[in-house]
Amino acid sequence: MSAETAPGGAFAQYWRVLRRPHVAPLLAVGFLGRLPHSVTAVLVTLHVTHTLGMDYLYAGMAAAILTIGIAFGSPWRGRRIDTVGLRRAVVPSIIVEGLAWGLAPFVSYPFLLVLLFAAGLYSLPVFTIIRQSLSVMMRGDDRRTSFSLDSMVTELVFILGPGGSAVVASLLSSKVALLATGALVVLAGVVLLWRNPPTRSSQLEGTEHREAIGELEAPGRYDEAPVVTGAIPVVNAQAPAPGRFSWVTPGVIAMLIMSAGAGMSLSGTEVGVVAFSEHAGDTSMGLWWAYGVWSAASLVGGFLYGAQKRRYDPLGIITVMGIALIPAAFAPDMFWLGLLLVLSGFFVAPLMTAASERLTEQVVERHRGEAMGWYGSAMTAGTALGTPLVGVVIDTAGPQTAFLALAGVAIVTGLGTIALRSARRARRA
Repeated sequence: MSAETAPGGAFAQYWRVLRRPHVAPLLAVGFLGRLPHSVTAVLVTLHVTHTLGMDYLYAGMAAAILTIGIAFGSPWRGRRIDTVGLRRAVVPSIIVEGLAWGLAPFVSYPFLLVLLFAAGLYSLPVFTIIRQSLSVMMRGDDRRTSFSLDSMVTELVFILGPGGSAVVASLLSSKVALLATGALVVLAGVVLLWRNPPTRSSQLEGTEHREAIGELEAPGRYDEAPVVTGAIPVVNAQAPAPGRFSWVTPGVIAMLIMSAGAGMSLSGTEVGVVAFSEHAGDTSMGLWWAYGVWSAASLVGGFLYGAQKRRYDPLGIITVMGIALIPAAFAPDMFWLGLLLVLSGFFVAPLMTAASERLTEQVVERHRGEAMGWYGSAMTAGTALGTPLVGVVIDTAGPQTAFLALAGVAIVTGLGTIALRSARRARRA
């Protein structure tokens, strides 16, 4: 990664972005909104195994039901933002998620599964809202910097959230922790309603009134003007109506494939670290060390990437991330595993930033919410698929082999998608 940064240095670049209207509060809301969602898998597992006294198999099923709900709900919630606006899209999430997590501590296992699916289906679309809003507020290098800031906020969430929730569940109870999760979701949703960050260029400051987003999706046939006017797209009755998925291009599909591969590789690495710790007979401190160093490396990588003046291909980044994961397979103990994970961790936040940047460039504003939803669903699907598959590899060949397999997933995802893209370009030429 080039050391070339914006004039004035990296800190000046970030300070300029943070001083822009809405950006710092939006990132704070992103932290608040992601925090409860980062702990749900851990809390559900602890609640099912400790409070309900059931096996880990049932805990895994409960977590899977929640994941399936999120995978189905993300594109739908994103499209609701596109068609009816942020506030009307967020209100149902506040109500359903608040009720689901509020009732979850007091129901039996079968009813818990129903509530978890509903919570996932109506999950507060924090990722979609934050990235969509940043994409309309920022341009050029500032957009990359803002996405990097959001990626770093996400890393902080996952450093603090799961471990902190486990402590709360252990000291108090999983019921209290689940209730706190519901309260945080409601609080984050209310703050989003209050702040109402812009998700369209027409909502930026400088217009007298924020236009109703639903009006931009009114039935009609559109030819969009080639210049940004801040007005409703020009209606042309002679132009063909755009298809339901007209925004899905080969470039978008490449980002979705990359997202699924990244989800599989990253979630599998998390499981691999736990398995390595158990095989090494290490204490929980070793686990915290490995996760902490890995996440800290991602923070540093995200910071440096956000100050870059040149763009990088996310498919290239995931390939390099996979290559950098290979040394982790040869770690002799947890201390060295943490150090070797730094190599791959450095590329995690840059990968998420570059992918979001590329996706927002390829999809017009009126479909970005849905596109971001599908992006999240692809990563969720990769996560759901990667966790059990890496478990099979660990059971049969050990965690070291699992790290090699996960590195292969990332490399094949990157190089395979690059090859498909090159072949398509060659056919068009």
